[in-house]
Amino acid sequence: MTWIDAHCHPDALSDPDGAFSEAQAAGIGQWILPGTEPQQWRAAGQRFSSDSRIRLAFGHHPWFLPNSEPDLSALQAMLSDYPPCIALGEIGLDFHQGKTPKAAPELQERWFEAQLAMAAEHRLPVIVHAVKAHDRVLALLKHYPDVRGVVHAFLGPYQQARAYLDKGWYLGCGSLILKSAKTREAFAQMPVDRILLETDAPDMRPMQPQHTNPLLDLLQTADCLAQARSISLAILMAHTSANVRQLFQKF
Repeated sequence: MTWIDAHCHPDALSDPDGAFSEAQAAGIGQWILPGTEPQQWRAAGQRFSSDSRIRLAFGHHPWFLPNSEPDLSALQAMLSDYPPCIALGEIGLDFHQGKTPKAAPELQERWFEAQLAMAAEHRLPVIVHAVKAHDRVLALLKHYPDVRGVVHAFLGPYQQARAYLDKGWYLGCGSLILKSAKTREAFAQMPVDRILLETDAPDMRPMQPQHTNPLLDLLQTADCLAQARSISLAILMAHTSANVRQLFQKF
């Protein structure tokens, strides 16, 4: 058994093959690569679809939405071209007022709902990006009770986590656990069979990374989570790997 990184972007690494080899030697054996927008989907599909270590997901990320009403024809074509696609993602809502312009919240919600409806139609789980938008994400999920998924890079308190857990959802634990006591407490309290480990590599790195290879950040996150829960790394690996396979049935 190996660790599984449930969310990373090796297509953004300068030397993904070298990074994979080093990570495999350290006990990380499989990776999920979520999509962001059509051009990236096609490039990732061509580059990684034949790599047995990688599983692909495709989705319209809220950062990269066109300023137009939802049109999922390109996404439907990708699902037809790459039937092993394990999820729609990453999709979601981002209401953070940062420097990068984003689609208006109302338009983001329409794209998000359209993709949730597609996930329900295709019986696929979803990978959700939610920033300053959890209340709206949870409200919209009420209309799609059969859709399950994972909230990527969860940062909130346990009370917020509980709202997702009550819907049968999973939460992604990344390096933010190293920076936030609130996040550590939330992940320490939630059921271990609802946690996925992730790096978001090469982004979302620890403040003090132990390695130059961002894929190895998973080990730092795993060690912190195991200590917070007072369990062994072997037990954590067994649970989080099983969780990935439980959520992503095509894994």
